[in-house]
Amino acid sequence: MKKNKGIDIVRAVAIMSVLIYHFYVLIDGNRYVDHQVIHRLILVGGEIGVTLFFIISGYGIFFSIDRMENKDGFQFSKFMKKRCVRILPQYYLSLLIIIFIGSQGFVLSKDGIWHIVTHALLMHNFFPSTCGSISTVLWTMGVIFQFYLIAYFLYKCVKKNAIIAMIASFAFTIICKIVIFHFIFPYIHIENSYYFIYGRQLFTALDNFVIGMFLAYYEENIKANKSTKIVVTLMVLILGGIWCIMPQADLRHSDCLIGYIWSSVLALVLGAGVWILENIEYKNDMRWLRCVMFISKYQYGIYLWHFVIAANLIQNSLTINELAQKSFLGLTVILSAICILAGYISSITLDAPDYVKLLSSNKSKQ
Repeated sequence: MKKNKGIDIVRAVAIMSVLIYHFYVLIDGNRYVDHQVIHRLILVGGEIGVTLFFIISGYGIFFSIDRMENKDGFQFSKFMKKRCVRILPQYYLSLLIIIFIGSQGFVLSKDGIWHIVTHALLMHNFFPSTCGSISTVLWTMGVIFQFYLIAYFLYKCVKKNAIIAMIASFAFTIICKIVIFHFIFPYIHIENSYYFIYGRQLFTALDNFVIGMFLAYYEENIKANKSTKIVVTLMVLILGGIWCIMPQADLRHSDCLIGYIWSSVLALVLGAGVWILENIEYKNDMRWLRCVMFISKYQYGIYLWHFVIAANLIQNSLTINELAQKSFLGLTVILSAICILAGYISSITLDAPDYVKLLSSNKSKQ
């Protein structure tokens, strides 16, 4: 598959949306409360970023499985081995560092063993007590890893009938939310955070991944002329903007119609945006594009490290605190640069070597 610069742009937009959201929440979360449009857009930035990550995960995994199918046939063990080599080294390193030098000292106690085990097995997102207990951002890795486990089934469904598969995924996602929010939660003791936790599980975000697979399946078949692209772009910007800043968006994690459909509609709008970006031709000599490609290339490392770095700097650095009081924009630029550098170092250290080949070659020499 030829590398699609549009998808790289989406990946960069996703990570920057998450970074800006977390920086905003870490300082106070109401800096622009008097400017409601900006305030609301930043507060849904985390949702936008995560939804984009899920969509492009579905997009990339579809092509990965398709290549295996067309070459030697799909092998689940080989597929999962490749995924684990890709995500686990940085994931486990970040987990260890956060546990031992972070502020989550309770994890090293007897009661913290459950937190470590569930994170190590990438199932921590299932439980309210462990979801976000070690690091706020790691829950998404649990959801994505669980998607890998059923990715081949979803791939087959999309290949058989992509439109039906996407419609079914929307129906399944919304029904799951209705059942959980309306028929289960009222009969058990819950906190408000449960609506977010169980509203962003694999079964309540399945449509996000299927949208990505749908886009991958139709990448070569759905083309558009310039006027169509302009119309769709305007629709994405207008509808997406309205959907994110309307007051009802505050109900996106609640037991009501908006709570059932908000994330699904957002995913549909963002999916259209992804389709536009992947169908644009980009020149290699664009300077801004080089910066975007750099961020995109190291976004996984940036994502894993950004929150713990930003939280510690904001909590412990007088300079960063003073900057936060003066300018949120300045704070964002400085923290983003630091987090991008950390993601870059982590990635080139742990991702650059092909550890599978290195281990294989060492065994053969012995």
